[in-house]
Amino acid sequence: MSALLLAAASTVSAQDAVPSAAYDGPRFPGGPDSLRTFVYRSTRLAAPASDRQLVAQFELKGGQQPQNFKLLPPPRPFKAPLIKAGTAALGPLQAKMPNWAPGTPDPKATAEPKIFLPLDVSRPLASLPYAYADTNPVFPDAVALVPVSQTLSALDYSSHSLQHYIQRSTRYPAAALRQGQQGVVYAYFEVAETGAIEHTEIVGTAGDALDNEVLRALKTLPAATKPAMLQGRPVRVFYVVPLTFKMMMRGGA
Repeated sequence: MSALLLAAASTVSAQDAVPSAAYDGPRFPGGPDSLRTFVYRSTRLAAPASDRQLVAQFELKGGQQPQNFKLLPPPRPFKAPLIKAGTAALGPLQAKMPNWAPGTPDPKATAEPKIFLPLDVSRPLASLPYAYADTNPVFPDAVALVPVSQTLSALDYSSHSLQHYIQRSTRYPAAALRQGQQGVVYAYFEVAETGAIEHTEIVGTAGDALDNEVLRALKTLPAATKPAMLQGRPVRVFYVVPLTFKMMMRGGA
């Protein structure tokens, strides 16, 4: 048997469809402004000031009920007090998080919808990005022509237009192969009010070599031709995109 590399792989069932700009994912009671304020207040109750953000992940049981809260593993170096504060911040989030209004059902979905929320204690509320808006950013054909499984949204990650684009821009690094690194890298970036891609970083690690390759691929992501819109105005939104790297075994002489 010989070990052969498999370039970063996606398991999404793709269709030849261009995503609609309208957001149809899960919705927080009160809307995206209320969600942003809720996370801001919950985080400030437990977390000290820091220049590093953590990302909380949870699932929506039945598309509505929050469950299985956890932190994504941040890249090193990180300080133990930050992890302690992030873990503490999960308490009020989990205790007070209300049920969500479900989005448009995906008949091909095999898992509960996952929600990612950054716990950023370094920025004032007014400058924090939104988790979703009334309409999603619109990207040029280089992204839009990538096959997608359903409508693109900032929260519903069973839709993968951006994920497919970034995944297809990655290559399995030789250093990662030598070290046997594989797993899921979680990439964070924001789409500004101008459509520019900003604040790219790794918020969930699978090893330095894989993390650096994803950061390189993120730099190829083109700016949006139209920003996200909320109540008729352009707004900043964030994305957390999981990228999977896996080494496969193939028979050989």
